[in-house]
Amino acid sequence: MVDFKKLSDPEYIKQMEIDRKERERIYQEKEALREKTVCFTGHRPDKLGGYDMKNPTMLKLKDKLLEVIEELITKDNKTRFISGGALGTDIAAFWCVNMLKKKYPVIENIVAIPFKNQDKIWPDEQKYWYQRMLESADEIVNVEEVDKYKTDDDNPGEFSLAKMQKRNEYMVDHSQAIVAVYDGRKGGTANCLYYARRCYLGHQIWRMHPKYDFELEISYTAG
Repeated sequence: MVDFKKLSDPEYIKQMEIDRKERERIYQEKEALREKTVCFTGHRPDKLGGYDMKNPTMLKLKDKLLEVIEELITKDNKTRFISGGALGTDIAAFWCVNMLKKKYPVIENIVAIPFKNQDKIWPDEQKYWYQRMLESADEIVNVEEVDKYKTDDDNPGEFSLAKMQKRNEYMVDHSQAIVAVYDGRKGGTANCLYYARRCYLGHQIWRMHPKYDFELEISYTAG
């Protein structure tokens, strides 16, 4: 039942206006932060020349990532970069941002992990670099602990496909630009981009084509 007396109360109206302005302030702050932010999505090592981070394909990817990231910094005024910490594109992107921090110390290098034990079954060398990455990060977000992105999974800290998807959603929701190393095949990267296209947040998508020497294509989602 609507309390019309309350709706006409000057004090109630005043408080409602205060609450509205506060919601607007919080929204504007979040949007301002999102406008400065880039996230990365892309293929795992098996589609990028293998697990040796110095294989020719991966070295070419790193060179191209450095170019793209620097352009986002200098021409688009991006200062926050979020990677998902997975093997392949994610870790390569993190270390490229880390390299550029020496030249652009203002930028932030953020890791959004899908669950605590992401590296549990990885080989020792990959575990070592994963831990180095976490130690070097400016911020670590454990997405499975963020209320909006929690799943019904009963194994906190452990793998699930739902957590991987929620990690992607977190990165997309908090970014204005998406750098995607994507060859068009179905999988996690395709799902991430599909989610971005139906968010209607006006994302820039900087797609790098693995089959064509990581040729860059920039497109925009509806906003």
